[in-house]
Parts: sequence; C-alpha cells; structure tokens
Amino acid sequence: MEQQVTNNREVLEGEVMVTGTDLEPSSAHTAGAGFGLDVSGFHRDVLLLPGRPLPQAFAPPQYTANDFTVPPEVAALLDKARPAHTRRNRDNQVKLFREWCEKNKRIPLPCTTATLIAYVGHLILRKLDPETISAYKSAVVTWNEENTPGSSRPGTREVTALLAAYTKEWSRHHTNKQSPAIREVDLEAMVAVCDKGGRPADLRNASIATLDYHLLSRRIETARLIVAHTTLHHDGIEVRLVDRRTRKSGSVYEAWIPARNDAPHICPVRRLRAWLEYGRLIRQPEDEALYRALDKAGRLGVRLTPQTRPRHLDGTPKEDRELTAEDWLELSFLRGETINAYVKDMARAAYRRVAHLTEDERVELGYNALLNEETAQAVTAHSLRTGGATELHESGLPNDEIAEMSDWAKGSKAMKLYFRRIQTSDENVWAVARTVREKAR
Repeated sequence: MEQQVTNNREVLEGEVMVTGTDLEPSSAHTAGAGFGLDVSGFHRDVLLLPGRPLPQAFAPPQYTANDFTVPPEVAALLDKARPAHTRRNRDNQVKLFREWCEKNKRIPLPCTTATLIAYVGHLILRKLDPETISAYKSAVVTWNEENTPGSSRPGTREVTALLAAYTKEWSRHHTNKQSPAIREVDLEAMVAVCDKGGRPADLRNASIATLDYHLLSRRIETARLIVAHTTLHHDGIEVRLVDRRTRKSGSVYEAWIPARNDAPHICPVRRLRAWLEYGRLIRQPEDEALYRALDKAGRLGVRLTPQTRPRHLDGTPKEDRELTAEDWLELSFLRGETINAYVKDMARAAYRRVAHLTEDERVELGYNALLNEETAQAVTAHSLRTGGATELHESGLPNDEIAEMSDWAKGSKAMKLYFRRIQTSDENVWAVARTVREKAR
C-alpha cells in the first residue's frame, strides 16, 4: 500500500485520513476538496466530518432478473389487495381511455401530457360531471404510473387547472341534488311493503333496509358483509365491517346495533333473524355473503357469468374446476348497485301505498323520503345512511359519535351536509339569537 504523509495529513490509496487537529469542522468540505478527494459520486446530503470515516461513493449494484421477480403467490396477493369493485371500475375507465386513444391515433401508455389534457377536454366537452371526469383522469394517471418504467406519469398541472375552471362553471348551472333522507316513518312504510310481498327476497330486502339504516353503512359495505360477520343476540347484533372505505390500514370496525323494542317493525335484530332463518333452509354458507341473490324459486342464485367469471393473472378466464373458495366468496357478493335497486323499488312501492294522502297529511305524519312522488323517485340506498344520521343528530347524540358510527372524520363539515332537516330550535343560530334578545328586554 502506498503511503504518503504531508503536513500531518495521511493519504491512503487516494482517501484522505485526518491525523492531526488542524482541520476545523467548518472547513471540512473545503479541505476535503483541496486534498484531491473525488466527490463525483457523492449526493447532496453527504457530510464530511473530522475524525469520521469518509463516506463511500455510491456504486449501483449489479441486479439480476431475480431481484425484479415477484413470486406468483405474492403476485396473487397484490392482485387481491385492491377491492374487486375498485378493480372493475378502474379497468373500465382505462378501457375507455385506450379506446379513445386508438380512435384518435394516440399512444395510451405511456401517454403524453398533451394526450391527457386532450382526453380530459374530450370528457368536459361531453358535459360529464366534474367528479366523474376527475375519477377517469385519476385512473389514467395511476395506470400510467403503475405500468411505466420508473413510475413516470403525465403532467397534471394543466389538467388540474382545467378541471377547476370546469367545476366552477358546472356549479353555476347544476344543483348538487342529494338523496332524500329516509326517516323512521318512511322506513316503516318501506318494510311494510316487504311484509305484504311475502317472498323470500322480501325477507332479505327488509333486513338490508333496517340494518343499513341503523348501521349507517354504505351500500358496498353492506354488500360485502358475510354471514360470519354478524352475531345475533336477543338484545342486539354484533357486526364486523371489514370493508369500510376510509380505513386504508385494513382495520376492522366493530359495531353493536341494539334491538328496537320501541319500534318492532323496523327492528334490525328481528329482520336479520328472519333472513338468517330462511338462509339456513336454503343452506346459505356461513363463510359467504350475508345478502345473496335469489332465483325465482327462492334458492341461492349463481352469479357465474362470462362477465363475473374469475380470471387468472394473465387475464384468461378460469375453468369451473379451477375456481377457489375465495373465488366463490367473491361471486356470492351482491353489487352495491343491486342493493341500491332494491331500496329504490321499496321506496316507490311504499309511496304508492301512501299516495292517497295529501302532501299536507304526509307532512303531518312525518314523511320525508315519501313526501311526494318526486322525493320517492329520488330515494337511493344512501338515503338510509343519511336518514339514520339525521335521526341520531336530532336526538342529541354528539356529532363525534355519529362520525365514528358512519365512518366520517371527527368534526367533518361534509358530515353536517347529511343532516337533511333544518337544525332543531335549540341549535338553530337564529333561534338562539332571538332567545338572547328576548332575555335582554
């Protein structure tokens, strides 16, 4: 090893070793460069400190194909990490983008910033609502990022400005119509329709409506409940919600839904018990969906179609003999849109039963979702969630507790939009102001 000592500094194979005390900390970088130290391989955060070993310049490792390979069984786990309904939505959004690119002779992957701008502009010119356009844009950007070497993505600054301007213009001409809240008297009328129907599907629909209302769940969360996620007791139901939208960490929300002895017709315990008793008759599996599609004879429906058939990672459809227990579980779930259709049908049928009353009479009885034909037509599954939240709010339950039940952030301003009725007199700021003035007289 060559060794040279000059002015109390020792140089070993080109690396500077400080052996004296004349190098001050403040001059370390300058002195290092002055000693002929090669810093070309250093990044901007390297620190040269007296008395410390010199950092090594970064030398990229020599990767092999093995370092980039994910085992098939792990690839399957990655594929399942994103919910099936999310995969379907994004796959469809990407499919539409690729078709547009093909028609317009543009490259979809990796797409240029100009292509993304042109596509978003195309959606705007079609007068789609801003939220839909934003979802389509995000799907395209994410797809490009996930499938391009280096995780590159098209620029979004111009698109963001374009969408902001369009959203403002859209808001000038469109009202954000919200589903009318289903109040308890509305729910009683809807469940009465099920009681009159007497079909096995009516047992299911009545249970869906009463559980959704008291659980404040989203329709997709209800759709993805399995039988084992619910435990019936004489005074309530234990429910485990595994698929809550905002719980990205995968944590489970466990709820207790009490029996409604004060309102037996809409008691979620009684309605769920009736559905599960029927489920045992038709041998409903404990490890599959709680709410199932039924055929005309009331038996468990089979949702295995060319569209729903599970596929291998390469996109080829699985044969019947290749279907796993997890595949059958996925096939057992209803779609959120299906539950929405059940609720809409119940509301329309319930309105027909009270249509003979005048609107003033329906107001007096407390109807909200069934107030008139227009509100009944506007009912969705979301009306159950908002109606339950409104009832709890007006009963005086703290907003933080309502937020916890319904999966809103504490103090969420958006949550308050779901309280459909005007605030009760003791909360209404104008009522409070009048009370203060009257006391001051």
